[in-house]
Amino acid sequence: MKHANLAVSIAVALSILIVPTSVFAQPNTTSIVNHQQSQPLVEYQALRQRWAASFLGDVTIPFDDTLKQTVITTNNAADRYWSSMLTAPTRTSLWSDVVLDAQTDTGKKVLGANIRTSYQRLFDMAKAYHLRDGQLQNNAELLSAIIDGMAFLNQHYYKVGVKEWGNWWHWELGTPKDIHNILVLLYDQLPPQLITAHTQATRYFTPEATHLGAGPGADVSSNPHYRLSTGGNRTDNTQVVILRGILDNNSAEIEAAIGALSPVLAEVTTSDGFYSDGSFLQHYDIAYNGTYGNVLLSGLGAQLDLVAGSPWQATDPVLKNIYPIIFKSYAPLLERGSMMEFVNGRAISRPKEQGHHVGHLVIASLLHYIDGADPQVKALLQNLIKTQITQDTFFDFFTSIKHVGNYQKAKVLVADPEVNGEQLQGFFNYPAMDRVVYRGDDWSFSLAMHSSRLGNFECMNNENKQGWFTGDGMGYLYNGQLDHYHNYWPAVNRYRLDGTTVDNQVMADCDGQRNQIKGGRQTQMDWVGSLRFDDIGAAGMMFSNWNNTLTANKSWFMFEDEIVMLGSDIKSTTPADITTTVMNRKLADVGNNKLFVNGKRWQPQLSHTMKLRTLTLTNSKLDDSDISYVFLKPTTVTVEQQIQTGDWSDIGVHSGQVSANFVTATIAQTAENDHYAYVLMPNADKEDVQDFIEEMPIKVRRNDKLAHIVTHKEQAITAANIWTDQGVKVTNQLSVFSKMALMVEKDDRELKLAVSDPLQTQTMLHIRLHKPVEIETDIEQRLQLDGQGNLMINVDGLVGQSYTFTLKRVAAD
Repeated sequence: MKHANLAVSIAVALSILIVPTSVFAQPNTTSIVNHQQSQPLVEYQALRQRWAASFLGDVTIPFDDTLKQTVITTNNAADRYWSSMLTAPTRTSLWSDVVLDAQTDTGKKVLGANIRTSYQRLFDMAKAYHLRDGQLQNNAELLSAIIDGMAFLNQHYYKVGVKEWGNWWHWELGTPKDIHNILVLLYDQLPPQLITAHTQATRYFTPEATHLGAGPGADVSSNPHYRLSTGGNRTDNTQVVILRGILDNNSAEIEAAIGALSPVLAEVTTSDGFYSDGSFLQHYDIAYNGTYGNVLLSGLGAQLDLVAGSPWQATDPVLKNIYPIIFKSYAPLLERGSMMEFVNGRAISRPKEQGHHVGHLVIASLLHYIDGADPQVKALLQNLIKTQITQDTFFDFFTSIKHVGNYQKAKVLVADPEVNGEQLQGFFNYPAMDRVVYRGDDWSFSLAMHSSRLGNFECMNNENKQGWFTGDGMGYLYNGQLDHYHNYWPAVNRYRLDGTTVDNQVMADCDGQRNQIKGGRQTQMDWVGSLRFDDIGAAGMMFSNWNNTLTANKSWFMFEDEIVMLGSDIKSTTPADITTTVMNRKLADVGNNKLFVNGKRWQPQLSHTMKLRTLTLTNSKLDDSDISYVFLKPTTVTVEQQIQTGDWSDIGVHSGQVSANFVTATIAQTAENDHYAYVLMPNADKEDVQDFIEEMPIKVRRNDKLAHIVTHKEQAITAANIWTDQGVKVTNQLSVFSKMALMVEKDDRELKLAVSDPLQTQTMLHIRLHKPVEIETDIEQRLQLDGQGNLMINVDGLVGQSYTFTLKRVAAD
């Protein structure tokens, strides 16, 4: 069995950093209005200059060609906004295409969003005014236009006393952050009364560092409740307050904001935040490491960076916990510059927040944490960042990052020959968010499930309208085709996602949500879980679809070079057609894509149904991009290749057509064919597949309503998902009498086992040994073995995570 050495070194380096959550700072839940300086004015000025440098860069470092182009791009955008600004005394908006309407019901719904868009345009103009060597640098007329625009918005729309019409977020977090960025950039050029008027307005909407819905205008918003801010919303919340503090020379606000940061790193057991296994949830039960999680990561890092070395430097030791979180909650989910889609939530429906976009934002966030890391952790973090930047050959990190300060920091890091990146390998599971990642040498496989504990998908604000089946066991394969999931979602057939089993119900937009906010979670899915066994693992779920008309038992067993996929007992309570999608692969635009069916070249045709044993997709110009499937028994499969076209508006609020060429392989499931068994072999060509068939290292021992059990003969490992507690024989050595996931490796007289409780509600798991054994290792003292071979494993408190131990056969007298 292989070993993920980098993962081990990360674990060792970080083990000393975990700080007990009992030392968390208590948040200040009162409004902060104390305007006493308590520090020399120069200290506030230093913080303003440091924050401005993140947008303008370090003045001691010359701009390279990419940054010079960034200056040109920013100037061009600012010039467009400036030239199109409305200036008439009778104007009601700053731009004709961004209508500000506080009178009609329709206008009120989008007023907050349009106010924010207006301030964002002014922010671009403010950057152009200060960016070095730009055509608009220090342009007095541009500055006058910015001041005029800000005064207009503050006088008529974003001011003390108005109501938060529409989405609360724009009023309380989004717009205040943009306003403060403008004020920091132009602090020395703006009339003091304009600064004060704006900070009074942001204080009216967001008076506290720890709570939202705290202003008098919140009572008409989309969330009128006074509430504790959590997760990414908390770091946005504190950013509003800390920047207002440095603008108003208000030490009390800066202190309140820094004191309110530590709770975002507290381990949670329900709802929003980080879990002990590395999961991050937002909106109660949606996996969101990539987007909302990065809002938290970025906001926390930027604010800690801001106050480092200042009188307000953060000193709570709990904040050091961010480093173990980085390597547990982010590193395994980054794949060659891309953040894996299954933790990006509804952002998959945004054309500018695809996997590589989100990945680059996460990498930029990680840069904030380098300087505050201990030496050993710093080296690991630098290696992670450099690896992700240099291995993304599809989307250049340096052309995508907009944070000039971190751009410069990343350039220095990548050029450092002492920093050597190493790809992370191994098996990583996240029971709290029903996610699994398996990382090989030059590929990664990830799996998205849902359960009675986790939502299936989120459609909100008219985004991700057709994410119906993305949490129903969808598998993702990342390989040398780095653009595979880029612009994938508008074009792919959303009824045919890899690994999913669906019926032929026609779904309407946003139909089928089973999460706490919409529809309620799927209460019939308790058996959903995963198991880690060193560097390999397994996952499974007793699946019931969104309206409980379709059920199935589904398993994924992840061995060193193969992923075995089993399905059984696929049934519908309606006379529906049921389909399992084996593959729905977007073909690369470059190279010569070839598909081999049963070892022979297949010529593309609209649809062809045939008996399959093997299926291989290759590309002559992309390394590490071959994909093969082996059906463990000849299986009737429909294969088709066609160009599919969709529009971003089909799935979200943006528009634009997307076309792509897809190869799809599907199995029609019937009463007579209510199962499947096939193997995914990443980066295997047709010769590799033929060797696999001749050797056939995989043996399926059970694939039914009691259990899914497979043995990998070469690795001497048996893996099982046990659906029942009635008693199932797994190997000649043992039987299982509890619902569980199990892996066992036999080595002479030693048995190495790993178990997990996928229900996360059991306290003891029961295994019966058929031959005398003794306990050899039991690190946490969780095992009880009686004289009849009954082994009881205490899984209390593991919340679905794995427990590994070893037994040794007792020699006969």
